Amino acid sequence: MTGTAVVLAGEAGVRAGAVDAWLEDAAARAVVDEASAVVGRDVATWWRDPLNLCCDTTAAHVEVVVSGIAGYRSLTERGLRPVVVAGHGVGEYAALVAAGALPLDQVVELVHWRAELLSLSPRPSCAGMAAVVGPGAGEVARAVVEDVGDTGALAVAAVDGPSQVLLAGGCEALARARETVLAAGLELVRLPGRTACHGPLVAPVARHLGAAFADLEWSEPDVPVVPNADGRPTRDPEQLARCLRAHLTSPVQWEATSRALVEAGATEVVEVAAVPVLGPLIRQVHPDLPVHLAAGPGTPLPTTPLEPAPAVPVHTGGET
Repeated sequence: MTGTAVVLAGEAGVRAGAVDAWLEDAAARAVVDEASAVVGRDVATWWRDPLNLCCDTTAAHVEVVVSGIAGYRSLTERGLRPVVVAGHGVGEYAALVAAGALPLDQVVELVHWRAELLSLSPRPSCAGMAAVVGPGAGEVARAVVEDVGDTGALAVAAVDGPSQVLLAGGCEALARARETVLAAGLELVRLPGRTACHGPLVAPVARHLGAAFADLEWSEPDVPVVPNADGRPTRDPEQLARCLRAHLTSPVQWEATSRALVEAGATEVVEVAAVPVLGPLIRQVHPDLPVHLAAGPGTPLPTTPLEPAPAVPVHTGGET
């Protein structure tokens, strides 16, 4: 089967007021209303203030997950029938709801609590994330981790594409990594304010989430989902559950995901987001694959493809 893949951004896709564009659509509005009922406040109003989203991890993570689901529901109500779905970082939670593997209310509660726990993890003043940018980023990043991170203070957090790999670790380890990366002729771009997710520093948070994962009510999804942890499409609820339990401490395998989308039959991709985040990364792997941005219910599908991926990759902002 060939057709459209849908991808949902993580934290880098957060934008104040982004969900407002979807509120005129009944299917999307129902998602936002249900999220408001779960959280106990009008989430659309909560997310219109940029300070809430930049200073409150809980607001940011719940916003990007709910906005992604709302957009997906709107598009499928209009007749879009994806052949595969994937989300980057916390966007994986949105993908699981969108595909029908998990109920919306349980995921909103879980993402809310997950974000609160992350706020207790090592602070950005002590640890964080950085992007290794340039040709051969993966090889350089692995060498840096082997050289600097032998104590577990540094880890590969996301393999976004051939020219972008994220590192997570302590500030001292990231400073040492910078020297090695620059010596290899690549860039190391710090991602301010980001928690050092997808590595050992957030293992205590992952352990605290164990009970919540056990309570989730899984179903076989309507469409395959590509988990971040292994980059392989599946409709097996048990495999999806295993990957979600490993999600927070495992690298995001987005380059593998980009390849898996095409292997699963995708001949085009729709990115549900306010701005292009994942499309440029997918184009690092598939330069000629059409990618369409869906930022609201009025977006025609298919639409004019986005511009080719820039020479310098778009940083995913330390997706969590």
